[in-house]
Amino acid sequence: MRGSDASERDSMLVEAIRSLDRAAAKRVLHPNNAARRKSRLARQVAKLAAAEPAPAKGKKGATAPAAAPKKK
Repeated sequence: MRGSDASERDSMLVEAIRSLDRAAAKRVLHPNNAARRKSRLARQVAKLAAAEPAPAKGKKGATAPAAAPKKK
């Protein structure tokens, strides 16, 4: 995932955590069950983020720009 995908992934994680917190607050889920699900989800998202290739600093195979001629 790239920049926008990473921010989308993070916002989806926050949304999921909020939903789990709401379910635990209403006792739809046991609080420990919600905590376990949040932990597992966060680990999976972290694993995805770690698996992403590092952003390239420049174009692959591109040469550096030529130096400007020196003035005398």
